[in-house]
Amino acid sequence: MAQAHDTGYKLLFSNPEFVRDLLLGFVPQDWVGQVDFSSLEMLNGHYVSEDMQGRYEDMVWRLKLGDDDWVYLYLLLEFQSTPDRFMALRLLTYIGLFWQQLEKQGRLTRDGRLPPVLPLVLYNGFKPWRHSTRLSDLCHPAPAGLQVFQPSFDYLLIDENQYPDSELSGRRNLVAMLMRLEQAQTPQIMKAIIDELRGWLTLDDQTHLRRNIIRWIIGLVRRRTSNGRIPPLSDLLEVSTMLAERTETWTERWVQEGMTKGLEQGREEGLEQGRKYQATLLQRQLGRRFGPLPEWAAQRVEQAGQAQIGAWAEAIFDAPSLEELLGQDKP
Repeated sequence: MAQAHDTGYKLLFSNPEFVRDLLLGFVPQDWVGQVDFSSLEMLNGHYVSEDMQGRYEDMVWRLKLGDDDWVYLYLLLEFQSTPDRFMALRLLTYIGLFWQQLEKQGRLTRDGRLPPVLPLVLYNGFKPWRHSTRLSDLCHPAPAGLQVFQPSFDYLLIDENQYPDSELSGRRNLVAMLMRLEQAQTPQIMKAIIDELRGWLTLDDQTHLRRNIIRWIIGLVRRRTSNGRIPPLSDLLEVSTMLAERTETWTERWVQEGMTKGLEQGREEGLEQGRKYQATLLQRQLGRRFGPLPEWAAQRVEQAGQAQIGAWAEAIFDAPSLEELLGQDKP
């Protein structure tokens, strides 16, 4: 299942429109304003190290910065359910191999140097990514005099968990739409986002892009409804209609499967960790349903047991207010 999700994301980011919106919407750096997005070109992600160990799964784009210089966007799409503490080390290795390949091919800058690279991790796992993006934080402090010889490396992390719907909605940005669909807690919410997307993608030359987006959305729905059958769909209107027809039967299933995921996580990491996982999931669902959680509500959920958390999750869509759901008067 994780491999299919990985493939779906790479299908989307094989479209230059997604790479453009990723940079414009989520890389707040001045140099992005100097990029010629018409020059976007995806490179062969296969390169080979000295021991002949090849890498095939990496996604690399290049684009022009200014008139002549090229910037390479090294896009690593990360789909692990658990964040990787040593991601900086992995990326340093990958980019070293990539630079080595460019040097062998003579694809250097005009002054004969290695081109700049943006190492970017797009993370969509449930848990927040709490690890440092700096390689130096993985290394034991070197003694005086030896520090200068230690490599310095950072990567740019885009953690979808850090973008609430209030910040994503209203953007005419494909990556923001992607995040909103991932975060959608009900079929009704997903349908509304898809209907909004339909108004963006109406041109004939967007047929390939629409097709890739539809394939990704179908994959997302299948992961949410493991027992639900998805008929063949060819356009976004058909996807929207399907969600409207199955809203009642799928809404409860989506919530229940989300809580089941929490229980499975609990078995792997211990009961207390599983309870915290469920509490975090419920807080996010409450935030989407009722808006930002007040401190009293967050504390009540954090202190609840697994049975209580499960009961609240089942009742979340029928409760008229946060106070009535959690059984406490507003302070």
